[in-house]
Amino acid sequence: MKFIDSHCHLEAEEFAHDLPNIISDGVKSGIVKFITSSVVPEQWEKSIGLTYTYSQVECTCGIHPWYIKESHFPSLNTLEKIIEKHKVVGIGEIGLDRKIEGPPFELQEEIFIKQLEIAKKINIPVVVHCRGAFPDLIRIIKKVGLPNKGGMIHAYKGNLEITKQLLPLGFYFSFGCSITFPQSNKKIELLKLIYPDKILIETDSPDIPPVGKAEERNIPSNILLVVKELSKYLEKNEEEIAEVTTRNAYDLFSLNL
Repeated sequence: MKFIDSHCHLEAEEFAHDLPNIISDGVKSGIVKFITSSVVPEQWEKSIGLTYTYSQVECTCGIHPWYIKESHFPSLNTLEKIIEKHKVVGIGEIGLDRKIEGPPFELQEEIFIKQLEIAKKINIPVVVHCRGAFPDLIRIIKKVGLPNKGGMIHAYKGNLEITKQLLPLGFYFSFGCSITFPQSNKKIELLKLIYPDKILIETDSPDIPPVGKAEERNIPSNILLVVKELSKYLEKNEEEIAEVTTRNAYDLFSLNL
């Protein structure tokens, strides 16, 4: 089976001492592409550097809502040129989060919209983080729009009703190791709604480890656990899920085979 880890953070300090082994283990597990996402401008150079070092790594560059600052606006003015010059397949991780005390939501929204507009201008997909803000996300996308290439919501936790509103807007929905925790019947309905055309898989490593491994860092090879659980919920074999999600990721990020 071949997999694409549609969202991870290989730039993270947790991988600083053994990244070659982490990537090697992921490849042995069947990963053919890792989409690593920066969260602050200070990481963009590192993300891009990984794509030149490892043929299996692609990157997205963006500013995560947890870390935005007023001082990031000048960096956003350089983002378009950076993407055009280097091997960057998306803008992300970007988004909205109402479950944190700061930064102010108004600033989150302003920087999110700015990054959306850049993505639309150069037609590159976006990788979106959204917690407690799906009505805001829908409102903004209806007003600003997504790039024609679309976008993905990573570690998706929206309900069935929200999903029905998001689907026509052009989103893919990515599921990670949280799928290994007990799920409701509504989650199964949701998965069946988006399968096969709009589903992706990820690990978000080193974050959100699978059930039973809460004290460990998450690693890309745990993608096998994600596929195993999806196979149960969707009542599809793992090979089919691998094929479907790989094809969707190639389409979204315009990857080279």
